[in-house]
Order: sequence, then structure tokens, then C-alpha cells
Amino acid sequence: MKLRNIKWWRVLIGVLWIPIAAELWLRVFAPVPMLPRFIEAGPHGVRTNMPGRTYRHQTPEYKVEIRTNAQGLRADEEFDRSPGDDTIRIVVLGDSFGMGYGVNLEESSLHLLERRLAEATGCEVEILNFSVSGFGPAEQLIVLEAEAIDFDPDLVVQYYFSNDPTDDLRSSLFRLEDGELKRGNSNYLPAVKIREFLFSFAVYRWLASESNLYNFFRDKAGANAKYWLAKYRSWARPAPPPLPVPVETPEAEDETVPHLLTLAILDRMRRMTQDAGAEFLILSIPIRRARDRFTESFPERDPFSLPVVSPLDRFNAAEGRMLYWERSHGHWTPLGCRLVADELADAILNGPIGRRACD
Repeated sequence: MKLRNIKWWRVLIGVLWIPIAAELWLRVFAPVPMLPRFIEAGPHGVRTNMPGRTYRHQTPEYKVEIRTNAQGLRADEEFDRSPGDDTIRIVVLGDSFGMGYGVNLEESSLHLLERRLAEATGCEVEILNFSVSGFGPAEQLIVLEAEAIDFDPDLVVQYYFSNDPTDDLRSSLFRLEDGELKRGNSNYLPAVKIREFLFSFAVYRWLASESNLYNFFRDKAGANAKYWLAKYRSWARPAPPPLPVPVETPEAEDETVPHLLTLAILDRMRRMTQDAGAEFLILSIPIRRARDRFTESFPERDPFSLPVVSPLDRFNAAEGRMLYWERSHGHWTPLGCRLVADELADAILNGPIGRRACD
């Protein structure tokens, strides 16, 4: 067949039909989680949530609404720099778990915690959620130092997850030299300028929120980019020394010991918080092995003796009820959020905040 005999419009239809057919197939038979992230470059050199946004997250299991206030926090109100006299103020630093992905604001662990603390103390409770999806402790430390600590909190809570050491290695924002934490890169804004440009177009915002095909390829590309960037960072500089392994622990040879870098970053957070006259607490997010089996994510050997609480026992006692969504990116269900809020509330009320009473 001669090329000139091929109808150009048939070729065009064929080319257009391929993505349409793929979109329809995914939509019907294999829906993809669609979790757009409205993120931009912050003034402190790391990412921040775009302020004043309302958008939807949807997966095969749920559909929720994400709202940010004018300060880029997931909240329906704005916050003054200084709290009132009868106000307990808590700053939260985390990633998508801290942000509350997978649930509406009213079902999130922090909203439930706020309500529980208010009922127990009689005080007004304000939780300022500085979490940003994808954050590691290195980025959280920068946000704490540049912005969050200026809001005069009574308590700073950090949400720790098992991928935090990899996130800190990938960002190269800090490094360890002779046991001392030093600042590395001045900023870490992976693909943020591209994201800001693309999100300025309504068509792209629609694709990010509604297209299964686009989100399928975006998730694959994002995972590969994170993997290879972390590999490059590990090749470009020697890894910090691991924690010492006690010889009396027979199973220690099979354990993966995390980098000291992340623990040093968390210790810097604690010292900065205490210098500001506030408490510091780490929430360790359990790793889901099965619906009824969870393991600890925070390293067992911690030379800094950081204050850590974990809902691990509550999760393992949940008798197989679904605590993490299983057909998306694995964030907490409303029940998982409630158990986390209970764990945090008990720990906080057993400290100085629990001894406060307001009229």
C-alpha cells in the first residue's frame, strides 16, 4: 500500500483512541489513586502547600476533600502568631500522614486530637499542621526553624515514618561531619517549578484530579525519580556511620540500622523546641505487614533517647479491622486516625499540658 493512500484522519483517530481506550480500561477495571499535590516553593527553600486551595482526592476506596488556609496549612481557619492566654497550641511536622491524606479534615488524627484535648483540659486547643506530602525530617527542621517555632507552640509533634532516612539522604539538606549536624544544600525543590507551571493550566489541573491514565504514569515516574535520586546521593558521598549493634542481641545481625543523620536531625528539632520553652514528641507510624499485623518503624537503638510514642499496641489489638487503606497509597482510615489520636492524647495529657486547666 502506498503511503499516499493512507487516510490521515484514520491515523489520527487511531492515535487518539489509544489513550482514550487506556483511560477507559483503567477507569473501569483498574482505577488509579488520584492524589494531586498542590505544592509550591516556600520562602525557606523547601516545599510548601499552596495556600487557599480546595481540591479532591479519590481512590477506589474513598473520596475526600483537601482544604488549605491562607497560610498553607490544612485548616479552615487562620492563626495569629501568638496564641491566647487560655490556648494550648501544638505545631505538627510531618508528611502525607501528618497532612491527613485519606480522610476528610473532620476525621483526621489531628482534628480528633484537638477535640479530645479540649474536652480534657477545658482549654482552647489549636493544632497548626505544617505537614507537606513527601516531607522528610530535614525539610521539617527547616520549616520549624524558619516559620513554625515563631507561632509560640506549647508542644511540637513530629510524625516519623520508616522512609524518613531515605528522604533525608535524597534531599542532602543536612550532613554529619565528625558527629556534628551541618547544613548541606541551601534548598530542595524537586520539580517544583515545573509543577507550579503545569498547575497554572486548568487542563493540567483536570488531568491531575480526574485522569487515571495520567496518574498511573505520574506515580511510576515519581517512584523511579525518587529511587534514582536517592541512589545518586548515596554514591556521591559516604553514608554516615551506623548505630552500634549490641553483640548480645542475637537478631541484630539481620536488622537494617537507619542512618544517624535522621536521628541527629530529630535531636536538633527537640533542642530547638526546648530552647523555645516547648515540649517535643515524636509519633512513630507503624509499618503495616498485614491487616492484622504491624511493626515499629522508629529505630530501636537511639543514642539521643528521643521522646517517642507509637500506636503499635492499639493497632495490633484492632482485631484485623482496616486501619490503612489497601487500594491506594496506604494512608490511615478514619479508624486508624482515631487510634492515633487516642495514643497522642494519652501521651500529651500525661505531661505538663495535662496539668493545665482553663476556665
